[in-house]
Amino acid sequence: MKTYFLTAAILLFAVSCNTTTKNKVEGTDAQVAATTTGEQLTVDAAASSIHWKGTKVAGEHVGTIALKSGELTVNGETASGKFVVDMNAIVDEDLPTQVLKDQLTDHLKSADFFDVAAYPESIFTITKVEKAANATDSVNYNVSGNLKLKDVEKNITFGAKITKEGDVYKAVTVPFSIDRTQWNVKYGSKTLFADLKENIVNDNIEFQITIVAKAAK
Repeated sequence: MKTYFLTAAILLFAVSCNTTTKNKVEGTDAQVAATTTGEQLTVDAAASSIHWKGTKVAGEHVGTIALKSGELTVNGETASGKFVVDMNAIVDEDLPTQVLKDQLTDHLKSADFFDVAAYPESIFTITKVEKAANATDSVNYNVSGNLKLKDVEKNITFGAKITKEGDVYKAVTVPFSIDRTQWNVKYGSKTLFADLKENIVNDNIEFQITIVAKAAK
């Protein structure tokens, strides 16, 4: 029973179940990176955050991944830039003991999932930022960019609320989901493998990202 519990804990990784595909976005062919001249910004990695949420029938897990660095160039309502994510810094926030947290994150870092030894960083490069046609309290811009995860680079688009206070810019995305199998994260996918039974890991990962940046010095 103890072995089964530990296995189940590992399999409940940061992947949304098919009934929780909030703001599902599809990865498409990578696009040319945006180029902009204007105000140079440096991302405050410590003040920024990347939250993930994963669920399956038996429950859910939540956690974070650390942003390593980021640079932006802003000119009016356009922007360009790149963000680097530290894939070694995957953290679980809900399991009751550090042993279970480590078992889960070690498995996520393994070749079964993100193969962090081979791909220690993921990169998001902006390809387009445009004002939302119908702005809301949570979305005033749509952001498109190339997400390079493992050995795959695909373009995604999501909504965000972008604000400026003094010389500090802040962008908070809506929660959105991507299909991990589009980036060759295949372990336990019922769309790719048959007869997995209780070992199914659903394909959709949910993220919410907060970026804080200010003028470079």
